[in-house]
Amino acid sequence: MTARVPGRKRFCLPGAAGTAAVLLLLGCASTLAQSSARLAAAIGPFSIETARGTIEARLSRCDSNTLWVVREGAGGAYEAGIPLKEITRVLVPTPRAFVFAEQANTPDALRTAHEALDRLIGSLRPFRLVPGIPYYEALLQKARVYDRQGAWRDSLRLYEEMLKQPGDDSWKQSARRQAGIAYELIGEHQRAADMLEGVALPDDEEMLSSVLFSRGLARAALNRHREALMDFLYLVVFHPFVQNNELRGLDAATTCYVELKDWESLLKTIQWLQKEYPGTPEARRAQELYADHRAEMAEAAQFIGGEAPPATGPKPSSESEQKSGAGGPDAATIEDIEVD
Repeated sequence: MTARVPGRKRFCLPGAAGTAAVLLLLGCASTLAQSSARLAAAIGPFSIETARGTIEARLSRCDSNTLWVVREGAGGAYEAGIPLKEITRVLVPTPRAFVFAEQANTPDALRTAHEALDRLIGSLRPFRLVPGIPYYEALLQKARVYDRQGAWRDSLRLYEEMLKQPGDDSWKQSARRQAGIAYELIGEHQRAADMLEGVALPDDEEMLSSVLFSRGLARAALNRHREALMDFLYLVVFHPFVQNNELRGLDAATTCYVELKDWESLLKTIQWLQKEYPGTPEARRAQELYADHRAEMAEAAQFIGGEAPPATGPKPSSESEQKSGAGGPDAATIEDIEVD
């Protein structure tokens, strides 16, 4: 039997031995082809910090114990294995897909961001166990793009996948914060509270505002009004002009005051909303609350600062005035009760 191998001299082996030789040669050719494909598909190069120093290499493949990298030698490119336990981290520059995803703000740009992130996630997936590989950070970026599209359940699927991973990487705290916000936005208050209780608060004022406001809403929905007030009022006092915190924080606080029957604080908050934000939906809601709880607030106002009850004007002198509300407490507006 005759076997032809490209670039080699023709030779002949009889019978089964010849067949076995052909299969062996085909197997070697296949292995070489696979090896060449791996070399071509390797990503990088990256700096890889190890217990023995730092090397420059491209990443080829990874198994449970070893990272296989492609290095350049005198004879050309070759594969070498590094035990995972010896790797401190792989230094990966910020992927361009991250920068694009953070800046995307139109439907077309958001769609392109998803495509770029999908390609990146696919290339990083084989190396997700290697320290420093931003695979889960890429999932986090993709989830955030979903958030900007209002696709909360799609983002939650990715956040939950990240939170199931072992360890306490920094991206897990980000995923937990974002998941809590998303759960509150879809009305799953208990899940939102569970995510946001004890979460590490970020330094970024925008994200801090989103976390505390979402946690406050979740707590209020669960009848934990005192805790909710702490979140709302923290934003009002310390970050009033971020994300319109003063207006939305005071508006949310009024519901808590009603539930706690804290009429003095409710009155002061309503007055502030009417004075500083006239004509807003929040000011209109404040006026409605005043109409609903005017008697309770009028009674509470008698004891503010130990002062005497404010004058309420003469009582109606006729039945028609009582029905029309002219004069007396029925005709009062919020301006009739002043609180220092």
